[in-house]
Amino acid sequence: MASPENRGRGKSRIVIDVEKARSERRRRHLGRFPRARRIMSVGGLILLGVLLLAGVGGYLWWQNHKKSPSYSLALLVDAAQRDDVRGVEELIDSDRVAEGFAPQVAQKMAESVDPGRVEVLRRQFEAAMPQLLPRVRETMREEVAKGVKSFSEQTGGKMPFMLLALSVARAADVKEQGETATVNVEAGNRPVEMTMQRTPEGRWKVVGLKDDAVASGIAVRLASAVPGATAAPPTSNEPRGRRK
Repeated sequence: MASPENRGRGKSRIVIDVEKARSERRRRHLGRFPRARRIMSVGGLILLGVLLLAGVGGYLWWQNHKKSPSYSLALLVDAAQRDDVRGVEELIDSDRVAEGFAPQVAQKMAESVDPGRVEVLRRQFEAAMPQLLPRVRETMREEVAKGVKSFSEQTGGKMPFMLLALSVARAADVKEQGETATVNVEAGNRPVEMTMQRTPEGRWKVVGLKDDAVASGIAVRLASAVPGATAAPPTSNEPRGRRK
């Protein structure tokens, strides 16, 4: 029989380092695709850089766009869509618009009375305009707001303001010259020209308007207030003595 010492020596103990085996297995697994991992890392960094540059560029563009005439026009469109009277008034210089619009109204009134005497009648109506300017001024805000609403339909109607500002920038033809800008838009399928001027605060205000449809509408409203503007003179060539 074997002694107790011999029996103890005959048995061997096997110890397995599990953590070491796992680490070795992970190392072999990751070592299979070192190049792919490097490419993915570099690609991720490039994508992150592109996104960062795009974000910074977009932010800088937006901050600069907020100083443009088209941005103020978008504010005007937004205010008109919301029927925000105060917002519309802040973006329109009604006095200057009315003063510049008066000759157009006088022209339309003269054309409606007697096309053969337009120049004479136009001067007559222009002489009466200073008394009529308050009424012209009252209607200008309404007419400009209506025109802006019609223009907003060309840009897609109501939408979030940022999208509206981008749509207005695409739809309006803006020519900026120093502190003044000329804006041409389509309102209700008719051309409308607006003159805008930069304010000390950096915004732009509408200070002039050219719109035949609006001029004709105001001319009709004012016709009753100007002597001789509602009826054309007799056009018959028949001698007075033969009239009955």
